[in-house]
Parts: sequence; structure tokens; C-alpha cells
Amino acid sequence: MDKFIINEKAFMKNILIKGDVIYTSDENYETEEVFWEKVNNSKKSILDTYFKIQVNDIIKFIPTESEFAIQLFFNVKNKKEKTYFQFKSKEEFLQFKEYLINKTSFTLKNEIQNSFAAWGKKGLYTILATIIVAITYFMAKDIEKGHFVSTSGGSRRGLKKLMKTMAESLGSTNTLIIGIVVVAGFSFWTYRSYKEGKKSIELYS
Repeated sequence: MDKFIINEKAFMKNILIKGDVIYTSDENYETEEVFWEKVNNSKKSILDTYFKIQVNDIIKFIPTESEFAIQLFFNVKNKKEKTYFQFKSKEEFLQFKEYLINKTSFTLKNEIQNSFAAWGKKGLYTILATIIVAITYFMAKDIEKGHFVSTSGGSRRGLKKLMKTMAESLGSTNTLIIGIVVVAGFSFWTYRSYKEGKKSIELYS
């Protein structure tokens, strides 16, 4: 398959397929002749993003038919790279997808991915809540033993005073009970976000 593809609205605006090699650039050279002259002869702009991808160096690709797009993962000089191709039409998308399947002999697989952004912040809140509960509990134990609990110094003086007030009001037992409920609530919130953040994607590898 030898084909020159242009999509001036895509990130990678030019794709040139020649046998087992894919050339691509984020600069639109408008014609195959100009593209070949600029890129193959190293005359491209220093600011251009340019890849020469050997089919044998492709690791996997993820097609998204609804967007006529393919995310390609590959090796270049022992370094893992990825790029994103978007096509003007479903026909171009399917042609390129079939080209990749035929050249690589990859098979369709399902991969579970999880976004840290979906649950990471909630996980940090859970850890913070656990720390606050633990400190308040030990404050309450010290107060019950008649020990002096200092809240002076540091940038978190207000928080220390609040925890001391809670420890004095609740006592160690109630602090522990309420703390367990609070941490359990945060843990469930984090776990649910983690589960909902998981999604199955179709890829070829």
C-alpha cells in the first residue's frame, strides 16, 4: 500500500505510506512530492514533529472508529514513542486500520485501563483522614492519662487545636469509633472511584 494522506485539522497532518514504512509529520506539505523532498532529505523545519515508523517496530495500536482515529505505539532507536492519527473519512480510517492489521498480523485484544486521576486525589484524602484520626486518637489517650498535649508551633497550629478539642470532647473510644466510620467512608469513596475509573479498550497487538 502506497498512499499519501492529508488532514490539515489533525495533529499529524501528513501520512505517507510506502510499503513497510510510515512517514508522518505535523507539518502540512500539501503534496506527496513536497513532503518527500522535505522529510526524506532532512529538509523539514527544526520545529516539526516527524516520525519514520517501520512496521516491524510497531508495538500496538488503538483504533477509535467514532473519531476516525488511531493511536500508534512503536519503537524508534530503542525508545518507545506514540503518535495519534486522525482521518477525514471512515474509508481512510478503515484502509489504514486494515493496512496495519495485514502488515503486523496483530489480533484484537481487550485491555483494562484505569485512570489514576479518577481516584488518586480521593486516595490522598483517605490517607490524610487516617492520619488525622490516628493523631486525634493518641491525643485523646494522652489527655486521659493526664499528660500535657501541646498545640503550639508549626504551620498547622489551628488544626492541632481542633484535633485537641475533638480529643477532649470525644475521648479515645468515641474518637476511635467515629474515626473508623470516617476512614471507612473515605475508603469506600476511593474504591468506588477506582472501580468506576476502570474501562475496557479494544486494541491490536
